[in-house]
Amino acid sequence: MKLLTRVLLVLLLITPLFAHADEASKKAKVEELLQLTNMNQLMTQMLGQMSERMKTSAAQQASTMKLTPAQKPIYDDYQQKVGDLITGSVNWEKMKPLVVQVYDETYTEDELDGILKFYRSPAGKAMVAKAPQLMSKSMTLMVQQMSTLQPQIEQLTKDFAAQMQKSAPPPAATAK
Repeated sequence: MKLLTRVLLVLLLITPLFAHADEASKKAKVEELLQLTNMNQLMTQMLGQMSERMKTSAAQQASTMKLTPAQKPIYDDYQQKVGDLITGSVNWEKMKPLVVQVYDETYTEDELDGILKFYRSPAGKAMVAKAPQLMSKSMTLMVQQMSTLQPQIEQLTKDFAAQMQKSAPPPAATAK
């Protein structure tokens, strides 16, 4: 009976070690997957494109704001600070632990094994190699598609502003 108790006690003590080893193995597979898919480069490229689009959008917005010469540098400084804040907060070094966690929570270890097998294959390597081109072309198409909506969005905005103005309570009369 004492032997059985000891065996059970040893099993209870080492079970968490196996779980930790499995978790470390899974995290290592997630890390390998991120490396094989060049997630660092893709994230950096995506963030760079977002930054450029934000700058373009800010320049367009500034042109419609009719800023005075004194206001223009203030606006530019504001846009620079917003860009720096986003760039400093949303970069691969800060995002990687979150991405690892999401992959870890989303995929089982068996699924990761299958995914890794694909990305190690010639087809998987071709997919990774061509992903930047694919992303760039997709972003260009999305921007083109969104630009066709701009007149409709502007009209909806004008209609909305007019409706809001109509539904606003009349200004209170000042007492004399």
